[in-house]
Parts: sequence; C-alpha cells; structure tokens
Amino acid sequence: MHPGGDGQRICMTMLELGVERPDPMKLLEQQEAQRLPWLLPVRHSRMAENPFAFFRGNAVVMASDLARRPHSGLMVQLCGDAHLLNFGFYGSPERQLLFDINDFDETHPGPFEWDVQRLAASLVLAARSLGLSDKQQGKICRRGVRTYAETMAQFAAMPMLPMWVARLPLERLIDQRASANLRCHLEGVITSALRRDSRQAVRKLCESDGSGGLRFRHQPPLIWRFAHLPEHWMEGLQWQEWVAAVKASYISSLAPALQHLLSQFRLVDNAFKAVGVGSVGTRCGISLFVGEHPNDILVLQVKQANASVLAPYVDQPAPEHQGQRVVQGQRLLQTASDSFLGWCTNPAGDHLYGRSFRDWKGSVDVAQLDADGLKDYGKLCAWTLAKAHARSGDRRAIAAHIGDPKAYGRRLLEPAVEHADLAVHDHALLLRGIASGRISTSEIF
Repeated sequence: MHPGGDGQRICMTMLELGVERPDPMKLLEQQEAQRLPWLLPVRHSRMAENPFAFFRGNAVVMASDLARRPHSGLMVQLCGDAHLLNFGFYGSPERQLLFDINDFDETHPGPFEWDVQRLAASLVLAARSLGLSDKQQGKICRRGVRTYAETMAQFAAMPMLPMWVARLPLERLIDQRASANLRCHLEGVITSALRRDSRQAVRKLCESDGSGGLRFRHQPPLIWRFAHLPEHWMEGLQWQEWVAAVKASYISSLAPALQHLLSQFRLVDNAFKAVGVGSVGTRCGISLFVGEHPNDILVLQVKQANASVLAPYVDQPAPEHQGQRVVQGQRLLQTASDSFLGWCTNPAGDHLYGRSFRDWKGSVDVAQLDADGLKDYGKLCAWTLAKAHARSGDRRAIAAHIGDPKAYGRRLLEPAVEHADLAVHDHALLLRGIASGRISTSEIF
C-alpha cells in the first residue's frame, strides 16, 4: 500500500498500463470552460481542502483513467460518480425516509465495475482522511467490495419484482450489529434530515422583500439573486421572462398531476446557489414558490446538466437532452424517486433538470466515523450500489463474472489504491497551481 501517493510509483503504474495519462489539470480546465466564472475560485478552494475533496470533484479525471483499463463489457446504468458522499437520505413521495444514491449528474450506461472502482477508491481515501493504517484501509475497501459482490449474488437469485422494490429500511440502517459509532452518527443524521424541508430552507436562505413577501438573501458569490445578475446573462430578457420560460419548459416534463399541483403555487424569486464540490460553477438555481396558505412554501432546485464525463468513453445510447438523461437515470437506479424530477431547457439552450431542493435530505459526515463506522457505512453504500446495478443490468451475468465475493474484494483493492494514489498526486498538482497563482481560489467557500 502507498498512502502517500508516491509520484514515481504512479508513473510506473501508468507505464505498466501502456498509456500516456492526460494532464488532469487540463481536463479540469476544459470542464470549467462553460461554468460560471465567479464560482470557479470557490470550486478550487473546496477541491484543495484534501485529496478526498479533490477526488469528489475529479470525476472527469477518473473517468479518463478508468477508460484506459480493461473491463467486463457488462453494462448497467452507472451512477457515474459513486463515491461515499453521493449516497444519503431523502424523502420518498409516500413520505418515507430512504437511503439511496443521491447524485446522478454523471449517470450514463457503462461497465458496472467503473462505479464499483470509484466507490472502492473513495473508501481508501476516506480511510486515509481519518488517519487509518494501510491494514485498516485495505480491510475497509475489501469489505465494501465484498458486500457489493455478496449483494449482487443475492439479487441474482431473486425474482425480478421483489428485487425491483428492494430498499434498506431504517431499522436495518441502525442495525444493532453495526458499530456503535455508525449507529450513533446515523441517528443524528436522520434527526437532522427530517427537519430539512422547504420551510427550513426559507428560514435559512430568505428574507422579507419589504412588502410582506419573501425573497432569497443576496449573498454573492455563493447565492446570487437573478434580480442582480448582469443583463448579458439573461440573453436580453428580464429575469422574470427568463425564469418563466424555464418554468414552462420544466412543467411540460412533469406528470399531469404534478403540473396541477404546481399551478397552485406562484414563483416569486430565483437565485444561483453554489452546491457540492464537483457541481460548483454549473448553473444551479433555486426557485421559491408560495401558495395561498401561509404554510404553502416550496423550494425547488434546477441544475445544469452537461454531458456525462463517461460519455466519450462508452458507445452506449443515452438521451440527447442531458437533463432527461439525469432524470431517467435517477428513476432507473433509485427504488423511489422525487416526484418533482423533470427536465427543461433555458432560453440560452442550456439543458437542466429540476427536483426538490431540501426534502429530508441528509448525508453522513465521514470525519465523524471511526474505522468500524466507516467499514459498516461502506457496506451500506455497497449494498445500495448493487441494488441500483441489479435494477438496470443483467444481475445474473454480473454475479457470475464476479465469482467469489472475497476474491473479488482482494482483486479490486490494488486498483482502488492506485486510483487513490492518483487523487493524492493530482491534488498536489492543484495545490502547486494555486501556489503559483495559475489557479484561482476564494476565501469564501
């Protein structure tokens, strides 16, 4: 194991692969060309925090690395960015708290092991961020991959309908057999998630408009009200005209019942909001809707959807509208999905998708876990990933290809460590670029 990400070892590994690795900083620069310029320093600052944070924002780089490795050819609908922190809690349409994959910006058909390797590498990096030993890193990674393999074998033996609706109930998430550390942390995350709704978002993000109504609090660069955007960002339109066009496009993608529901609300304000790490700089907006009753408040999020970072490397069909790609991928991978999922196009031609902004959403803070807690959390994510792949791919063929789960865990450890080492190496490149002044940063992130 090489927790330090030794540059010489990385070069040897890439030579052994018989390929010349593209410059990761150029890949990131190309990805940022169409992003909001005032948020790029924020993105760089978030990615600079540590190698794990860099890894969260470097899906484009790892996609390039994965494409240079042989794979099984067994295709599924990939999450496309299946690291630990892209799993979490949310509310189902039936008002149940669910745990599932919760980020689909990079979803695309592709070989199943690409998701598994990204999850495995994130387990190694998370373990390193906690200061765990090489032995502990290996154990955590192997156990996560083994759980994926065991779960896929279980799903391969199940009839289609029970497999299709499989989910992790809360009592299993807080299983007494799991580590006390994870149980205690999950209880806190669940309590917090159940308070995260549109009303909570309004309390945190809004202020009075001076006329008895509400508006978003203008806090650039992280929250930027559309009313304060330069005119050239609106293609010559007033911001209200721009938002009305996006709203009409979005509503047309929803089921008739949801169209009727939204017709009972009035859109009163819109703002750009920086979110996550990898998404920072994309056109991510939040919209405030109010109804006739004082408690009728709804906050929706509309995010720009660019082509998946995996698209150049797989010859598999996907919808031409990138928002539709995200929505359809999410619905295929999740056991139950947000009712407000829909896609749209803005007047500039950008593809977007809409969803609930805060609807019982919650995520685990890896920094609060110990070795046992991280191992058990990795198992939850691995079970969830296997369920998603079983829904979208040939679960029996995948299980047969994997073979013995223990051996599969051992087999994927080495590439997981290599990808983690590459993230450490690339993070150092980012820090050097920041130190030289070539890459911008922000004190607000």
